Amino acid sequence: MAAGFEEGDLKMARLLGKVLSAVICLTFLASCASPNALSQSPTIFLVRHAEKQPGDDPLLTAEGELRAERLGQLMVEAGVSTIYSTQTRRTEATAAPAADALGLEVLSYDAIDMTAFAEQLKTLSGSVLVVGHSNTTPVLAALLTGRDEGPWFDEADYESLFRIEVNGAGEAVAYLLSYDSLALSLD
Repeated sequence: MAAGFEEGDLKMARLLGKVLSAVICLTFLASCASPNALSQSPTIFLVRHAEKQPGDDPLLTAEGELRAERLGQLMVEAGVSTIYSTQTRRTEATAAPAADALGLEVLSYDAIDMTAFAEQLKTLSGSVLVVGHSNTTPVLAALLTGRDEGPWFDEADYESLFRIEVNGAGEAVAYLLSYDSLALSLD
């Protein structure tokens, strides 16, 4: 037992943590359906591709396909109007369920000139999905927000996504979220 804390205090702290997580999730979901999603300033969702098979240009694993489906459902709820992906099979397969559900074409972007791509994204309107990689997605988040401090995710993290809110002045703030914290499932 931690010094100075009773068992009841720890239970209360855990309960408050769960309540706070639920409030954050509900706030996020409510804002996805708000008129702000249709405003001139974009909301940009940055995700790493879902779980992949081994190889140079692999497809998704069965778990990755399920995650891509969950992402598609989330992006339908968010009212995404534009979808970007790098030209790899794993990123395209991650973006495909959202594109299919929304009737959108997946646009390709080149991860070589991320600065220009970040500036392009800031000029869009509505909600935008960008599917990238563990080494490009955090870089794009940093370029969009002008901040390079974390928390970012690593090579083993397929559970996180960024929600970037851009205001009318082109300033952006990033929120690092978890798929599971959004309580979305295929069941």
